Parts: sequence; structure tokens; C-alpha cells
Amino acid sequence: MYKAEYKGVLFIEGMPEGCTIIRNISTEINEFFGQSQLKSLDDVKDKMVHAVKRCKGNAVVDFKYGQRSSFWKSLVGFDDVMWYASGKIAIVK
Repeated sequence: MYKAEYKGVLFIEGMPEGCTIIRNISTEINEFFGQSQLKSLDDVKDKMVHAVKRCKGNAVVDFKYGQRSSFWKSLVGFDDVMWYASGKIAIVK
């Protein structure tokens, strides 16, 4: 199980024992006229960190992330790559 700490929040690719799940979280960086391909995983994590802290959690468990293309944006020649991430906001002891 891989885990990393970013800005005070644990990002865990798996489900640790004894964690308390608060709610699901999902986010993406998909700016229509922006440069989404120039963004990084840290930009996605920044969005998630704010949500975790609002919910009084300290971790995102079952963390999954990646990049995907948008068919519609590629048709008109825009940047068609976007970052996405999902998981569960949790309290890990």
C-alpha cells in the first residue's frame, strides 16, 4: 500500500485498517481554454487538500488518479488531456 503526505494530508492508495470514512471525493482539472496538460498531480491534490480539511479529515484513502483525453476538445484542436483523482476522505490514526 503506497502512501504519501502532501500539505498535511495523507494520500493512500489502498484502504488502511481502522480508518473512519467521512465521504467520497472526486475531482478533475479540465479547463476548456486552459493548459490542463501543464498541470500536475500536485494541482489535483491541492484541490483535494482543501476538501479534506473542510471535512475535518486527515487523509484520502483508496486514492486513484491519472490522466485521460477528452474526445470533444480534441475535435476542435484544444488541449485534450486532463488530470482526475478520486478516493474517500477519511480519518487515519
